[in-house]
Amino acid sequence: MQLTLSDNKSCLKSARTCKIGKVFKERRELLSMTESEVASDTTININYIKGIEQGDYSVFPARIFAIQYFRKYANFLDLRLNFFDIYKS
Repeated sequence: MQLTLSDNKSCLKSARTCKIGKVFKERRELLSMTESEVASDTTININYIKGIEQGDYSVFPARIFAIQYFRKYANFLDLRLNFFDIYKS
């Protein structure tokens, strides 16, 4: 059986990425910010913000985008989190 790109993308979520995403969401809510406000302030696509908060990296076109936007969002929220590389799992 050959995996297609869409099959591969559906596998870019794990319990670990979901836990990390929850930290992002809780921090954003603690700052009383909406996803839209974060998107506007950071110029991060709102779908990328949702993907990070849901632990679902299938929204990103490539691994490098996931890493860079993860870091940018973490810095914005003043979070010190390491990127869990689901791409290599």
